[in-house]
Amino acid sequence: MTENYREHANDFPSAIDRLYTIISILRAPGGCPWDRVQTNKSTTISLIDESYEYLDGVLKKNIESEREEIGDIMINVFMNLYIHDENKDFRPEEAVNEVCDKLIRRHPHVFGDEHAENASEVLSLWNSVKENIEGHKDKAESFFAHIPSSLPPLEESYEIQKKLKKVGFDWPDAAGVVAKVEEELEEVNEAIAEGDEDHLEMELGDLLFSVVNLCRFMKIRPNVALHRCNEKVKVRFQRLFDLAAERGIPINKEHVDEMNDLWEEAKKEERIR
Repeated sequence: MTENYREHANDFPSAIDRLYTIISILRAPGGCPWDRVQTNKSTTISLIDESYEYLDGVLKKNIESEREEIGDIMINVFMNLYIHDENKDFRPEEAVNEVCDKLIRRHPHVFGDEHAENASEVLSLWNSVKENIEGHKDKAESFFAHIPSSLPPLEESYEIQKKLKKVGFDWPDAAGVVAKVEEELEEVNEAIAEGDEDHLEMELGDLLFSVVNLCRFMKIRPNVALHRCNEKVKVRFQRLFDLAAERGIPINKEHVDEMNDLWEEAKKEERIR
C-alpha cells in the first residue's frame, strides 16, 4: 500500500493502511509544516470538534455529512496514534489489541459462559469485570477518581451523578427530580431578589446541576440536548434575520416587538415543515 497511497482502496484494512500511510508522509521531514507541529493535545481538541460535526450530521440524518465527518474523526484518531508511535510511547496495534482484549473480557455473555438478557444485566457484568477481574475499584478516599478533570463542567456534572447512582444515591422517580429543579429555580428567584451576585452564582450552579440530573434520569445526554437547542436557535434566528432584511426591519433594541413577531413566524414555519 505504501507506494499506492494515491489509489482508492478496495477493502477496509487497505483503506486504514492508506490513511495511516498518508499521515506518516504528512508528519515526515519535508511533509506538511502544519501537520508536523500538531500535538496530542491539538489533535484531541480537533477530535472533539469533528465529533460534534459528525453529531450534526446524525441529528440531521445527512448520510453524506456523516460519512465525511466520521472520516475527519479518523484523521485525528490516527494522527494521535502516529504521534505516539513517533514518540515510541506505544505502537498503534498495541492500543487496538488492548481495546479488543477489553471488549472480549467485558462481554463474557458473548465470548464466555455468562448470560445477560437485557442492557441492565450487561452493565452489571461490565462493572463486575472492571472491579473483580481488572481491579478497577475506587479507593474510599477518591470516590470520583475516574472522572477526568479535563471534562467540561456540563459533562462533569453528568459523570458525577452517574457515580452517585451506582451507590444508590439517586431519585426514585422523575417527579422527584422535576421537583428539585423547581425548588432550585425558586432559590434562584430568591437570590435575584436579594441582589447578591455571589449567592446568585451558586444558586444558578445548583439549578444547572439539577437540570443535568433530570437529563441523566431521563437518559438524555445534556450536552446533546443543549447542542440541539443551540442549533435550533441559530436556524430560527437566521430565518428571523432574513425576514427582517426582506421587510426592511432593523435588527436592534428599538424594533424588538417586530423581532418577536418574526421569531413566532419562524417558529410557525418550522411546524409546517
